[in-house]
Amino acid sequence: MRHWHGYKLREITPSALRDWISDMDCTSKAIRNMLIPLRSVFEDALNDGLIDVNPFDRIALAKLIRQTSRASDYVIAPFTQAERDTLLQACRPDERPLFQFWFDTGLRPGELQALEWRHIDWDKATARIEQNQVVGVLKAPKTAAGIRSVDLSTEALEALCTQKSIHSSSQARIWLNPRTLKPWTTDAQLRKTAWLPLMARAGIGYRNPYQIRHTYASTLLTAGANPWYVAQQLGHEDVEMVFRTYGKFISEDYQKPKATAWDTSSVQA
Repeated sequence: MRHWHGYKLREITPSALRDWISDMDCTSKAIRNMLIPLRSVFEDALNDGLIDVNPFDRIALAKLIRQTSRASDYVIAPFTQAERDTLLQACRPDERPLFQFWFDTGLRPGELQALEWRHIDWDKATARIEQNQVVGVLKAPKTAAGIRSVDLSTEALEALCTQKSIHSSSQARIWLNPRTLKPWTTDAQLRKTAWLPLMARAGIGYRNPYQIRHTYASTLLTAGANPWYVAQQLGHEDVEMVFRTYGKFISEDYQKPKATAWDTSSVQA
């Protein structure tokens, strides 16, 4: 915020905002996070009659952020099958079920943390996603599309069975911090206490855990899954983001019928 030090609210114009945002060299998420408090200041000022117009209302913010961050956004780098196998082999027995399940469902970190045993339909082999954990607080997903049923592969069901044998189902939550035997509270806690040590043991160059979600999506698309199905599984409102984010993994003949990637019939609850 050093850039705006000494400015009066009325002096900040839409063009000044556009120039400032255009010079940012960070990811779209970082840009949005920085704009949240500043935008709130202008909304309060407008409501209190301190300014006549909110300059944020006069710029195409979403388009500007997308254009600004295009070159600086982090690279989507899914794990190869060999890397995934190495990571799972490097897991301790009490943490392998979590990562095996995560690789085979592609849940958002908060969705994974919030998942409860009551959300699992063993007969239909699905997990009902209806809550998300943000900084330790359980909330509904941000969009209606986020509330969904995710198909569970054989490996995902096996991970659940193993987890149940380790911790039974005395806790409502499925995935627990092995150190405390309590539910995970934040993305940072999961990343620092489980993911970082696992990456070190596996000897694989660091990638953030969100790449697990990218691995799930890219694996489905490479196998020929319909992009609309993948969008539904990921909880996206439409298929546009799948094409934009994972376009290089989509085969040109994806419309043709494909054999299902997984067979869940052999796993019993």
